Amino acid sequence: SREIKEKSKLTTEEWNEYFYGHWNFPGERQDKHLAMFPEELPKRLIKMFSFVGDTVLDPFLGSGTTCLAAKNLNRNSVGYEINKDFLPIIKEKVKGDPTIIFQEKKNVYFKKEILKLPYVFKDPVKFDKKIDPKKLRFGSKIDNADHQRETYYSVKEIVSPEIVVLDNDLKVRLIGIKGNRAINGKALQFLNEKLKGQKVFLKFDAMKYDSAGNLMCYLYLKNKTFINAHLIKNHLAKADSAMNFRYRDRFIAMQKSGQRGF
Repeated sequence: SREIKEKSKLTTEEWNEYFYGHWNFPGERQDKHLAMFPEELPKRLIKMFSFVGDTVLDPFLGSGTTCLAAKNLNRNSVGYEINKDFLPIIKEKVKGDPTIIFQEKKNVYFKKEILKLPYVFKDPVKFDKKIDPKKLRFGSKIDNADHQRETYYSVKEIVSPEIVVLDNDLKVRLIGIKGNRAINGKALQFLNEKLKGQKVFLKFDAMKYDSAGNLMCYLYLKNKTFINAHLIKNHLAKADSAMNFRYRDRFIAMQKSGQRGF
């Protein structure tokens, strides 16, 4: 109705700001949920694409921010959340007396149901993840557990001056390092002495894997000793000049001069 449209109308300032190419507003503290976002985000979207009295659907309810924004803008809302642990957070945020419905788990044998379909797609290439996200997070937070800023590992095996195996059985290749057969024995001895009993952490560059599928990294001791650089500084390996990486020029310069550089 005309009345509803009038109540839902954006001001000229809102129209210019909301439909502008880029939005800038403060973020939200990630203290109660993995992916908290400020109310301003759903508020703008709801005002742009719905009318007063409409029902907003949030298929990933999370902490309830979208439902709160809908409520404050005189819209109804329906949200779905599979994690029961977030229910107290949702109730606290939305307040009022929201209707909570728990869906009973259905016993569905999906493999059997799939066989009933007229066409079943089968991928001829069986592809699995290269890295278990529980083993290596690349800085991401994928669950609600508390994690340190750096994830520390120990070295289980030293395969060569370029490749080591971590305690989670992950094989990694040291970026920018090229073994020298004449002194590989000394390089292995050096790595054994440096890494034995020590905690290490990884940093990454643009290229994540080598041609053999090994994860490529910069290896650091917990005290921030840069293992890749120390191999070159001590003339125990060559800088891989054929590879493009962040420290390429510094590694090559270090190889020529023997200076620390880091």
